[in-house]
Amino acid sequence: MRRLSLLLLAAAALLAAAVAGVRAGPEMPQAASVAGMGAGPGVPQAAAAAGMGAGPGVPQAAAAGVLAGPGVPQAAAGGPAAKLSPDFYSQTCPRAERIIAEVVQSKQMANPTTAAGMLRVFFHDCFVTGCDASVLIAPTRFAKSEKDAEINHSLPGDAFDAVVRSKLALELECPGVVSCADVLALASRVLVTMTGGPRYPVPLGRKDSLSSSPTAPDVELPHSNFTVGRILELFLAKGFTVQEMVALSGAHTLGFSHCQEFASRIYNYRDKTGKPAPFDPTMNPGYAKGLQAACKEYLKDPTIAAFNDVMTPGKFDNMYYVNIERGLGLLSTDEDMWSDLRTRPLVERYAANNTAFFDDFARAMEKLSMYGVKTGADGEIRRRCDAYNDGPNTL
Repeated sequence: MRRLSLLLLAAAALLAAAVAGVRAGPEMPQAASVAGMGAGPGVPQAAAAAGMGAGPGVPQAAAAGVLAGPGVPQAAAGGPAAKLSPDFYSQTCPRAERIIAEVVQSKQMANPTTAAGMLRVFFHDCFVTGCDASVLIAPTRFAKSEKDAEINHSLPGDAFDAVVRSKLALELECPGVVSCADVLALASRVLVTMTGGPRYPVPLGRKDSLSSSPTAPDVELPHSNFTVGRILELFLAKGFTVQEMVALSGAHTLGFSHCQEFASRIYNYRDKTGKPAPFDPTMNPGYAKGLQAACKEYLKDPTIAAFNDVMTPGKFDNMYYVNIERGLGLLSTDEDMWSDLRTRPLVERYAANNTAFFDDFARAMEKLSMYGVKTGADGEIRRRCDAYNDGPNTL
């Protein structure tokens, strides 16, 4: 079981006094108590893509042939996504959504980091070969899977467990009907709303994948040390916009990151010219010093972690963007979104307007949930989410 360093409580307490005047932005609330958050594996990295609507200075860039219009997957115009429907299970398994909600809500109450973990698993699934539950396949001695990719080694067990439990409950109610891909999509929405975020449409009818690549995730997914420019390349290539990337990054309002992911910002820091500094000078000094104290043993204990959002870590809100304005972004990608002129206007917009963030995030998640879906003979309804029905397939 991974743990959150209790020293971060002291670091959080320092912030209210330390952050004033670092960057202009909305007034910061008092540091939230993290008591009861509990430790658990998994942290959302640079979360996925999605969203619509024009933002100041943000182009609606899209890859040709991928989108039928801004924020609308081409598949919705006649591809596999067109076969999805919100009431897909209304006749075959009418209690499906309720069953999934009961299971994942119980899991979230027992381990409050489940929501962040589920969002990360959902993004890692959708962004590789589409929303097809390929990330859920367990490797065997005969075949590797996406779980073998290095970037997926830290995916949270609690999220997988919630999906497995949901599937088991569904199989008792309506065997062979609800796909694991739909379970993952619905579970993600349940946890977003449960933690205070927006409710968004989730069209249903996805099939589960027939393959799972052990190499694709490390190539297709953004890494925590990527620049914003490199992350944008990944999103744009898949037909997502700058705005959608920034909106989906707001999922970092939940969860935590391990110290090793941001250690280069707080220890032995050197700028682009090689000049040393006690820590990344773009960080709030009080925050950086608090992290240095909390993470000092991270080489001996790599499970030590910090909340992505030190102010309201268990609440889905726009505080992630407010933190970036105040120099309280944890990862280097957070700071990059402030310094990059393509993304900074959106950070400012969402920091100032929680409703705007919720609206764009909801549209982004709906779009993401339809990315690369499988239907018909292109997939199956797995009996178990971690295994193909007819044995392992290889890539």
